[in-house]
Amino acid sequence: MSATVEYSISDMNTVVVCGSLILFGIVVLGALRTVLDPRIPFVRKLDTVTWQAYAVLAIAAIALLAWRFTDLRRIQSVEIAGVKTTLGDLQQKVDTLSDQMEAFFKRKKTEVFDKHNWNEVRRVGTSGKKGVVLEVTLQQEPIVNSVEVFEGVLLMPEQDYQFDGRVVRFPANTDKPEIGLTIKYYPRVTKGGGRGAQ
Repeated sequence: MSATVEYSISDMNTVVVCGSLILFGIVVLGALRTVLDPRIPFVRKLDTVTWQAYAVLAIAAIALLAWRFTDLRRIQSVEIAGVKTTLGDLQQKVDTLSDQMEAFFKRKKTEVFDKHNWNEVRRVGTSGKKGVVLEVTLQQEPIVNSVEVFEGVLLMPEQDYQFDGRVVRFPANTDKPEIGLTIKYYPRVTKGGGRGAQ
């Protein structure tokens, strides 16, 4: 496996060197063709556009060569616009953020309301022509924008959700338990570091 990786890196380095040499060749040949003139004084004047094009090609070739001969693993820090940070710190921050996101997604809660616990669902109003507004008290206080309410497989319109701590009100098509309700959400973390009330 490692031999394959080393071989691939070696091939890539060869391609980079060849590419930079080709760019240098284009710059040299193009410049000679543009500048040399068969008539006396045997030299033409370069216009601004041509000069800029050759400069860009030369810079690209130099950048490729620099990249080929620079060991990126030895770079310890990066400074951009006066802000300096070490690559180790960046990697640590990425790892920490990744761990936090993973822990966050593991906290997702799903509560199901059907004929076994329908007494926890309350009808509190009407919605539209035939719809109703239902209310439930969740086990934990949700992050508002994370709540999804499903009536069977149908997602209820999120813009109509109302929140009061752990209490959620939402439109539904029926107040009967035959289809059932599923509520998915992420619980809010309290300031003390614990989770919302259970």
